[in-house]
Amino acid sequence: MSNSEIELRSIFAVLRRQIRVIGMIFALIFGLAGLYLLTVTPTYTATALVLVDPAQKNLLDPSQPQGGSAGSDNARVDSEVEILRSDAVALAVIAAEGLIADPEFGPHLSLSEKLARAVGIAHAAEAPAPALVAGTLARVKEAVSVRRRGLTYLIAVAATSQDPDRAAKLANAMTRNYIRQQVEAKITGSLAARDALQDQITAARSGLAESEAAFEAFLDRNIARIAAETGRADIAALHSDLIGLRAEISQQTTLRAGAAQALQAADWQGLAKTLGDEALARIGAERQALADRLSETPDTLGNADLRGELARLEAEAQDRSATALAELGDRIGALDRSATQTRTDLRQRLVETELSPDLLAEIFTVQQQSGIARTQYQTLLARLSDVEAQARMQLADARIVSPALTPASASFPNKALVLFAAFGLATGLGVSTAFLKEYYIGGVTSALQLSEILQAPAATSLPFTPEHNEGRFSVAERIVDAPLSVYAESVRKLRAVVDQAFRAVTPPGSVSRGRVVLVSSAQPGEGKTTTALALARTYALAGKRTLLIDADLRMPSLHRQLGFEPDVGFLDYLRNPEGSEISGSFYARDPASPLALIMGAGRSDIPTDQLLNSATFEALLDQARDVYDITIIDSPPLLPIVDARYIAHNADAVVLVVRWAATSQSDLRAAVQPLRDAMRPEAALVPVLNQQAAPALSAKYDPYGRAYSAAI
Repeated sequence: MSNSEIELRSIFAVLRRQIRVIGMIFALIFGLAGLYLLTVTPTYTATALVLVDPAQKNLLDPSQPQGGSAGSDNARVDSEVEILRSDAVALAVIAAEGLIADPEFGPHLSLSEKLARAVGIAHAAEAPAPALVAGTLARVKEAVSVRRRGLTYLIAVAATSQDPDRAAKLANAMTRNYIRQQVEAKITGSLAARDALQDQITAARSGLAESEAAFEAFLDRNIARIAAETGRADIAALHSDLIGLRAEISQQTTLRAGAAQALQAADWQGLAKTLGDEALARIGAERQALADRLSETPDTLGNADLRGELARLEAEAQDRSATALAELGDRIGALDRSATQTRTDLRQRLVETELSPDLLAEIFTVQQQSGIARTQYQTLLARLSDVEAQARMQLADARIVSPALTPASASFPNKALVLFAAFGLATGLGVSTAFLKEYYIGGVTSALQLSEILQAPAATSLPFTPEHNEGRFSVAERIVDAPLSVYAESVRKLRAVVDQAFRAVTPPGSVSRGRVVLVSSAQPGEGKTTTALALARTYALAGKRTLLIDADLRMPSLHRQLGFEPDVGFLDYLRNPEGSEISGSFYARDPASPLALIMGAGRSDIPTDQLLNSATFEALLDQARDVYDITIIDSPPLLPIVDARYIAHNADAVVLVVRWAATSQSDLRAAVQPLRDAMRPEAALVPVLNQQAAPALSAKYDPYGRAYSAAI
């Protein structure tokens, strides 16, 4: 079997052992996910698509180039995205849709306000209008998402709301107001350009008038000289005609101004006199006569006919006056065209006439200035006409290609995603907790787990055996009383593992001395003394000369397992070997087996590590190797007492007893590392999992400022 298969099997074994923990975490995570899905308010998202056309549209000149580079088009689309995200569009939507009064997007009570109202305290003052608008604006912008679809010209406007209809309405309102503002901005720009052109046209008109006046002033000053130099009477005649036309235009313009003033004042007689219109004078006289009659008899029944006639005469006077003014305007226009034509003919003849260089240069200068002013004026007039037409024909550079529809299902929460995330979280957290509990936090619950933690093969697992009221002092008596019990068989398995460890380091055919087995645990109360006694009895019953030493000098307990206490203990011998004999009361025989015992009596009131590291103890073990096949030492626990570290280097094998589901893994690791350092390289570490119930505490002492209790 490959290492990968073993590791995979170990992983599945850990998961199987911790299936309850994983199941509880799954139940917790999925319960929280279900509670979240039941309590969270669902929201709906509706999306509208806007297509941006980066080409510049000119309806007056469709042949004008409209395309741009890819870089400029991308910049244009990105700019439109930012405009859609702007506060201006959102504020327009708020105003158009009345969102300040909306329960979802409108002002919300703060936590302090809710608490104040809950206890009956009125709020001090209402929030100012700008604060209300700012709060609504923030909620609207949070609910609206504007994104460009890749590198296309499409912009997706998504709106999220608790109401599906409101979500679609909000998304469509955003796109409509964006396009409306775009058209309004273009119209505003065109009108601003028109106003600027009108200012330039006014200045150009003034310049044109000045250039024309300068030309005519030049002619007035030099016409006699020109006629004398050229001898052409037609030039003088044209100039004379031009002067007459100018005078007549001035006269008719003054006449029209007076007529317009009289018409505005409804002075029909004055208007008729100004225009020289006898029919209008007659109508005015009839109107005045009717007005006088009405003023003399205002309340008679026949006045209705008089008022109708008066209204008819006024309408007739208005029509005739308007017609007369229009004819007068046409006459002024005709005179102006005649003057323009006469001026043009005069200029043409002057150019064709042979004049002196000085005079010709002056004429060309005046004509050039006049021509430039006229061309500029005509160009500005044409441009003004185009701008005014464009202002009335503006189109948006974007259009809605897909309005938002009412969503059929909620976009949040995504139940499948929440459940998938809950499954992933529960799996990760469950597996992590399982391994954490298996290897760091929880106790050891299987021989395989113990083997993986200590990186050593687990000898066996001592099963739980309930103690019946049969006068037994220890469950170790089942080795003798019930040799075929599961517990006795498990201890024999432990003995077999220890023997295999001995054979692994003993060359075949060699003669070896007796073996020493150290039995210890990480903490008190893990069953090391019971295990040591049970293991020693199996060796003794198997025909091995076996000695069991109670080396837990701080708190010896082997005598309690056997039901008697010697007068002199092992501690007394180590303190005064000359005054104590090994054959004294602390050395005895097990009443249930051929096992030899060295027992303790009473607890030490001094540190005992120097006693176990003494020459006396070393000599005792050396003699035991010569006399006994197996010497088993019950040592103090590893973590609270240092004694076992001084004994470990004498052992050929160390049995480490671990209490099932009770010994923390951190304690186990903390105990094993110094134990391995103290053991001989060839010595075997044999962990055993003890499933017996923890014994009741019957004795206490405090070696390092904390209680060390055991009753084994």
